[in-house]
Parts: sequence; structure tokens; C-alpha cells
Amino acid sequence: MKKNLSDVKKIFFNSEIFKYDYIYIYSDLRFYLIKYGNNFAVDLLKLFLKKKKTIIVPTFSYTTSGKFFKDKTKSALGYFSNFILNSKKSLRSDHPLFSFTAIGPKKNILKNLGKSAFGNKGLHKKLYKKRACYLHIGRPLKQGNTMVHFFEKKYKVKYRFEKKFPTKVFVKKKYLGGNYSAYLRNLKMQNNHFYFKKAYKEIVKKKFVKSYYSKNNFESIDIYSYDRIYEILNELIKKDKSIFIKPICL
Repeated sequence: MKKNLSDVKKIFFNSEIFKYDYIYIYSDLRFYLIKYGNNFAVDLLKLFLKKKKTIIVPTFSYTTSGKFFKDKTKSALGYFSNFILNSKKSLRSDHPLFSFTAIGPKKNILKNLGKSAFGNKGLHKKLYKKRACYLHIGRPLKQGNTMVHFFEKKYKVKYRFEKKFPTKVFVKKKYLGGNYSAYLRNLKMQNNHFYFKKAYKEIVKKKFVKSYYSKNNFESIDIYSYDRIYEILNELIKKDKSIFIKPICL
């Protein structure tokens, strides 16, 4: 593990990441898998589990119809999300479009989440004030954060709407339910494309995001407090409900 994670470990040990109980990871590991090989993901997970941390990754499958199997349906979000999902000790939430998977001592936070992906009973609200942080590896914060959709729903932005899906959710052969929903972009409206540049500039001004190797997106690492980003995104959209959509002039 020292050979594979030496440089990355230095970043973690020089940061405050180990003071948190939950580490929510956004990742695109192409750079690191090429540089270090497939053991990079294994060693990364071992490092955090040894510190008794709970890892959470999005395992979105976007299953809008038919059947969603918690134990079989793959994540559409790449290598690391499926690596965590395939661990026998991991736990996946029920949502057929926007599921999460956790591994570690506090993974049960994913139990009994609401049927609305971005509602008040979802993970984004539940993780607040729970000693959590974000870790971006190869997928920098400047590209966005899904938490935005929680606040878009909270403030009922006009360019999105709540939609229910007929997808039936199973674990093995056991039927768990249906009528799960998500707050989606209204495709009939013009000028409502996702935009994070303005919000990101405001986030950078707060100086709480610790960034490393930022010249290369696929090598970049960002570490920051979950509560801080939660509070700042809330402030931003409260002041400007259009902050997360592209201005018409651009």
C-alpha cells in the first residue's frame, strides 16, 4: 500500500479528512488506475476502513422503468462506484435512479431514506450535521455537486419538477416498492442548462476547499466540509434562484 498510495496518503494525513465520520466520494479514477493499477481502489478503501470511516459513493443507475435490483443493477458512474457496490459488506439505498452505497461502521445511514431522491428525507438532508466531508478524486468540485438538486427542490425552482417513476424495486426476489421520484429538469423549458461557474467562484472565496493537483482534472483532489458546502449552497440559491442555470447571455 505504501507504494501505491504514498503521495495521496500524504495529502490525506496533511488534511482534516480523518476527523470526519463520513467521507462522500466523487471519483473518476482513470488517471490513478493507469498510474497505480487496480489495487489503487483496494488500498484507498482499506486506508479509510482502517481509520473506521464510512465511505459513501453515488451509485446512480437511472433506472426509469422496469425493474431495479439493489443487489444486481450496476452503477452508471464508473469503476469506483461499482467497486464499492460489489463489496459484500456494503449497503445500497433503494432509489432506482439515484441510489447510494456505503461501507463502514455507519453505513446504516442509508436505511429508510425517502422515495423522493432530493427530498427532506433523502441523504443530502440526513448527512447534514453528521461529521461528513466530500472527497473528489479525478472529478473536481468545479464540475458541480449533486447536492444542488436538493436545494433546487427545497426552493421550488421553476425549471424543475417532481416526477414519479413506475420502476419496481427488488432486492433479490423480494419486492420493496415503487413510485420513487426525482426532481428533474423541465426539458420543455429553454435556457435551463446546469451551470456551476458562478456558484463555484463564490465557494472558492470562502477558502474552505482544499485542492491538490488542480491543473489536471483527472488527477485533481478536493476535500471539504459537507456542512460548509450545504450552508453555502443554501445561501446562494436563497439569494438567486437562477444561480444553478446558465445565463441566457452565455
